[in-house]
Amino acid sequence: MPDCIHLPYYLMNSTTSDILKKEKLLFLEFQQGNSAFFDYFFDKYYQGLCVYAYRLLKSETEAEDLVQDFFVRILENRKHIFIDSSVKSYFIRSVHNRCLDILDHRKVKVSHEQFHLKMANDDVWQEYPLLDNELTQQIEKAIKNLPDSIRDTFLLNRFDGLSYQQIATQQNVSVKTIEYRISKALTLLRRELGDYLVVLLIFGKINF
Repeated sequence: MPDCIHLPYYLMNSTTSDILKKEKLLFLEFQQGNSAFFDYFFDKYYQGLCVYAYRLLKSETEAEDLVQDFFVRILENRKHIFIDSSVKSYFIRSVHNRCLDILDHRKVKVSHEQFHLKMANDDVWQEYPLLDNELTQQIEKAIKNLPDSIRDTFLLNRFDGLSYQQIATQQNVSVKTIEYRISKALTLLRRELGDYLVVLLIFGKINF
């Protein structure tokens, strides 16, 4: 899974509106056979779409399977796809509707808001904050705002993969102290990030 997002050089320093327009041109090139642009769309939108699907399905496995299948279908059917809005709007709307299909199959009652988003206009989808540069910065800021000892402990556990015992030994503190710091970090991050905490815990990581 990609760790970070890389824009083509001609999309850098562009406004959101410009990027949305230029992404349509990139998608047209992808449809015409330039597979390199598939990597761009996958890198930029995969994690955010997984988070979106997870919020509806409440299942990490189902969310990832759904989004992976969505991109496979994009690749297989690219010549037959017509996007009259923005690529971002098309992606989110498609994933949203696939989630509703799964919930319907589960016989799960969806909320009034979730159902009517199926008919939402493109402006709604374009403004939705997926894992783009803005959201990445929000996540990075939330982590950097943690108290030093709590942040260091959280990063060692989440990003370096150290166990509580390994961190306790390295920092010369008790395992209980490490447990407290991780718990405190999650509490503070949940307050700042809400549902997007799953970006850190499930679907990937942010580079520092």
